[in-house]
Amino acid sequence: FKQKTAYEIVDCDWSSDVCSSDLQAPAPATPAWGAPPSAGPAAPKVVRVPYLSETARQALKDDIRNEIMATARDELWTDGKQLPGWLRHVSLHGDLRVRAQDELFDGANVGAEYFTIQNYLQDSPAWAPDLSNTTHNRPRLTGRARLSADIKASDSVTAQVRVATGATSGSPSSESVTLGNNANRWSIGVDRAWMKWEPRQGLSLQGGRMGLPFDHSDLLWPDDLGIDGVAAKGELDLSTGLYAFATAGAFPLDEFATSSRDKWLYGAQIGLDWAPDANWQLRAAVGIYDFRGLEGEVATTLPPVNQLASTTPYLQSQYPAALRQKGNTLINLNHPTCITTPSTSGCASTATWGLAAKFRPVNLKVGVVARAFRPYVLSLDADVVKNTGFDLADISRRAGQDLSTLKEKTLGYQLKLGFGWPQLLETGDWRTFLAYRHFERDAWVDAFTDTAWHGGGTNYKGFSLGGEYAYDQRATVGVRFISTRNLDDKVRYTDSSGQVSGNMSSATLRIDTVQVEANVRF
Repeated sequence: FKQKTAYEIVDCDWSSDVCSSDLQAPAPATPAWGAPPSAGPAAPKVVRVPYLSETARQALKDDIRNEIMATARDELWTDGKQLPGWLRHVSLHGDLRVRAQDELFDGANVGAEYFTIQNYLQDSPAWAPDLSNTTHNRPRLTGRARLSADIKASDSVTAQVRVATGATSGSPSSESVTLGNNANRWSIGVDRAWMKWEPRQGLSLQGGRMGLPFDHSDLLWPDDLGIDGVAAKGELDLSTGLYAFATAGAFPLDEFATSSRDKWLYGAQIGLDWAPDANWQLRAAVGIYDFRGLEGEVATTLPPVNQLASTTPYLQSQYPAALRQKGNTLINLNHPTCITTPSTSGCASTATWGLAAKFRPVNLKVGVVARAFRPYVLSLDADVVKNTGFDLADISRRAGQDLSTLKEKTLGYQLKLGFGWPQLLETGDWRTFLAYRHFERDAWVDAFTDTAWHGGGTNYKGFSLGGEYAYDQRATVGVRFISTRNLDDKVRYTDSSGQVSGNMSSATLRIDTVQVEANVRF
């Protein structure tokens, strides 16, 4: 091997204890006695060191070994179990949840057949026409698994790719999978795929499929929900302990190949975060959302048939059954001829539902955190939403009939109290919560609501009580009880037999839900 030391040794043969050196002996002023005279400069001579002490040799070996090991550690090539160097910028994490859930239906609930018959009557307005169970208790097991790769490409560019269980089409609000599907495998899809650029501290641009970039609670946006689009976020330090923040984004919801009437969500939010001292924190935010193109509109032409069926836009403003949950007011979008004469070519025999109201909700969220009870934290959150897009004249125009007697039910709010450890990191950590919610039918798009409350959707009130306990590091158990009942708008009418009835929005529907779950994070 070759290595320089204080002796400038470059070639060593440890078997003979001889090394050659780069040090050159100075040429003598005159040739050695008896040597032939030199015609030019003296030829260099190699000085040989016939012996190195054991101590010197060991010191030399240690120097070489340390240098090699330092390089190996930096380049991660000494340990076969280590990841390659390029993966040092990638971190993996995930979680697994198993939940036992029981949905308990009140015996006084109106039968599901009274809801589904609305599809055949085709009368507008309608509510919850997809309900298939209102009286049979439903105990079941569910599971959820997620695995995420976080990438730090540079100091200013980050990205994430996450896969998760859950349906890849239909309702986007839940990643849970109901167990017991004849031992078939769980469905898995790409749940997050975004990149973020932070050109400077406090400013970021994000694009792809992301979690909700807005400050929110589960009243409007479920934790499992992801959304496609682009978002910009900014934060400004106003003074000691006071920050202002803002978020804006555009998110495509439905894109059509044969029409330019795509469905979009535009959102903007501003807020303040104030911590006057170490014991108190106040955070408030105001946001406005514009669900563009979601409202339904009755068809003005008969359904296209034959070669036109696949090339001509038709009923693209419908609210698909796979997407909607329940609660929102619906109108039938079928052409009037299809309602009076269902046998007309191309006409559907059942209603095609669309949203009656436009949705431009305004949301106010306020939260207070008290840390004076360390290690415990006390929190109180209030969330209020009001849909400003509800317009009876506009609804009647798009429905093609007079719906001016339809009541405006566009308010939702939630109060939530929490107490315990801020995070469940160590064995023995715990926290509890109590929440009350009032959610009117057209306050929010029911497709994007938490599926645990009232089985998903809007048009209910109720409370939730629960808690979590860390029985090991990164492992918790939790229990939650939710009790809800539908809201009654007090609309009553007398049918031809003289029986007094209400609309299906007011039909009795009470649900109690019990959830017991175990979670593991890694």
